[in-house]
Amino acid sequence: MRSFLQRISSRKFLTAFAVQVAAVAALFRPEHESTFQTAAVRIAALAIMLLAALGYGKIEASVDANAKMTEKRP
Repeated sequence: MRSFLQRISSRKFLTAFAVQVAAVAALFRPEHESTFQTAAVRIAALAIMLLAALGYGKIEASVDANAKMTEKRP
């Protein structure tokens, strides 16, 4: 298993983190748009945050599973 510092310095984590930051910025940016557009942007930002988190978790789980499989081989 990889250490915490290796995990947070990976490109996968940094990409997921950048997506999360962009989605939070989209949620809280001050704009004077119509209510429908604001709601659409917020829903899209929340969906992107969820998908980025789930995608990163899935990738890390598969990396850990592959690491365990290679450790068990003689």
